[in-house]
Amino acid sequence: MTIRIGSVPYLNAKPLVDWFHSPECDCDVEIIYEVPSKLAQFLRDKRIDVANVSIFEGFQNSDLTLIPGISISAFGAVKSVRLFSKVPIDNIRTVALDTSSLTSAALTKILLKESFQITPEYHQAAPNIEDMLKHYDAGLIIGDLRLFDLPECVTVYDLGLGWKELTGLPFVYAAWQARAGSVSREMIRALNAAKEWGAEHIDEISLQWADTLHLSLPRCSDYLVNVMNYDLTPFQLEGMNTFRTKCIEHGLVDK
Repeated sequence: MTIRIGSVPYLNAKPLVDWFHSPECDCDVEIIYEVPSKLAQFLRDKRIDVANVSIFEGFQNSDLTLIPGISISAFGAVKSVRLFSKVPIDNIRTVALDTSSLTSAALTKILLKESFQITPEYHQAAPNIEDMLKHYDAGLIIGDLRLFDLPECVTVYDLGLGWKELTGLPFVYAAWQARAGSVSREMIRALNAAKEWGAEHIDEISLQWADTLHLSLPRCSDYLVNVMNYDLTPFQLEGMNTFRTKCIEHGLVDK
């Protein structure tokens, strides 16, 4: 039976999914690429069986089962989940949230409240930083490593670094989560095989996607090798559970 797999289209997921497109892949899968918010809806609509979906969706959807041992995580600055502001962070009054995001939108609200003691107005917006900053004080953008060369007047706040400074813990952005009843031994075997292949071919993956995404190879390689982590250890689970607790405390999810 074909396993229907959903994945975010971002660079950080490539080490977990590129095996499925390689000659070495020995399983029957269909891969669908979409942004986190769309993947969450696809799981709810039963259009896919499993996805590396935002961890925030797992807090909201009791029909999902967390696949052990695999995540999209970082400990500190993540470089691809950032808040861009045209005013000092503690003066922000309005924020545009990337409509692609679930987890990072919730993380933004928690960090601004707990680290800066502010509760700005939040608005959904397409992920275009120029348009966001025309209408709002700040904008959240996820998944784009190209936004490095910005005007000096723009302050960049890395949410991964903010989380580490607040809690001292890693942050789990996404993990493989499957619809209840769809988990099988073959699914778990395939997801783990893809992860192992990705770790063994990280240099090839970096070279391919640096060219495809028009990034420098050092930037791409540093991101995949030194920034991102694909395990799901007890330490990362502690970070994930701390985030869930804070989501409940801030009224972002039901207890």
